[in-house]
Amino acid sequence: MENNIGNTLIAGGLLGLISIPFLVINHLSKKKIRSIVTTRLTDLAHKAKSQISHYEQLGAKAIGLDKNTRTVLFVDTNETNELIIDLAKIKACKLLKKMNAGEVGSIELQLRDENDTLLYVVPFYRRFIDDESYLSVVFKMAEKWRHLIYNLINNQRKINHIKTTAVVTSPNYRSGIFYK
Repeated sequence: MENNIGNTLIAGGLLGLISIPFLVINHLSKKKIRSIVTTRLTDLAHKAKSQISHYEQLGAKAIGLDKNTRTVLFVDTNETNELIIDLAKIKACKLLKKMNAGEVGSIELQLRDENDTLLYVVPFYRRFIDDESYLSVVFKMAEKWRHLIYNLINNQRKINHIKTTAVVTSPNYRSGIFYK
């Protein structure tokens, strides 16, 4: 019995000696990737003259938003992909989940103008490039951003509609100034 406990302790110690360096290296590499992606997103925001008010990162991808300038920023270090998206040009935002032989091939946001022309594709997941183990997290994140962008687009449409209606129908409107 004492021999089994001793063997178990020795085996556990050897397993720890072997696995701990791999865990440390894995942690450090993820931290380095996080730092690189955050730096690239910050640099992109600086280039776009934006300040990120909200952002998320998953692996080598990051997406950010400047609500003041209504700009979406996207960075993918796997493909050296960077996007600066002006939401003033966007009229529709659709989340597309492409299937390929029963597997998820890609998850992407498609941003279109008023003529339904595809202006931007924001790739959240691409099979064989991105980690499949985070697929459910990626889909939730993409849906969250679709909802966020959709709300910003709709709110701007409502504001533009209210401004147009107020200018056209207000009985107290004279020479571009509102009177009470």
